[in-house]
Amino acid sequence: MGETRSSDGRRLRIEAAALTHRGAVRARNEDCVAVNGWIAQQDMPAARVFARPLEAPFVCLVADGMGGHPAGDVASRLAAESLAKMLVAEPEDGIGAALRQVNAQFYAVMQRYPIWAGMGTVVAGLVARAEGITVFNVGDSRAYRVAEGRLEQLSVDDTADGEWDAGGFLLRSGMVTQAIGGAWEFADIEPHLYDEPCRPGSTYLLCSDGLYDALSSEEIAALIGADLAVSVNALFEAALAAPARDNVSLALVRIARDCSQVAA
Repeated sequence: MGETRSSDGRRLRIEAAALTHRGAVRARNEDCVAVNGWIAQQDMPAARVFARPLEAPFVCLVADGMGGHPAGDVASRLAAESLAKMLVAEPEDGIGAALRQVNAQFYAVMQRYPIWAGMGTVVAGLVARAEGITVFNVGDSRAYRVAEGRLEQLSVDDTADGEWDAGGFLLRSGMVTQAIGGAWEFADIEPHLYDEPCRPGSTYLLCSDGLYDALSSEEIAALIGADLAVSVNALFEAALAAPARDNVSLALVRIARDCSQVAA
């Protein structure tokens, strides 16, 4: 794979900060976050930070187990582990096919373990590589680009809630129209994919609905600054204070120039 370089000849670097927590209301965490091979579902006191040159695929995702269905924690972790492994390896058939394969895997697992029948999860994430950024989602976990102090949603909400937004007068039902698993008989999915080039300075937010249910887009954008870890921690604290009614999971990812490497 060729290296990604900025216009001044420097390699690109990827930086990220991620956190997951059950929040102040739920008894357990049914969210899960993954950054390449690092998978977290336990309550985290603060964000974990990642940084490396962008030479191989970099995967970051947030999975949110479906409430009201069995084994939400099992579902989110299974999706996070399976997708992280598959997407780092760059599946030949593409990211959409990998998501559909994991969906099929869910139904095979549920057939072997009937106690988990109907388990499901929603997911949002991105893959950064030399060719650019691919954002993906299934369900209502979200992916945004942070630009000029505001959020641009890149994911597509698979919900029946129309124009709902935090801070409005409408209550969100939380009903999703598609998920990974989530049914008692096999149902195929149509993942949402969005592609764009790697641009130094580009920043992305991935989050479960525990964050965006609690804070408006304007409140979220106002708390995202230059330091990704500080920003993630501030968003988490603000969501808890709102108060968030669900688990809270989020990750910030930024493309940067790798100042330690200069082209010959």
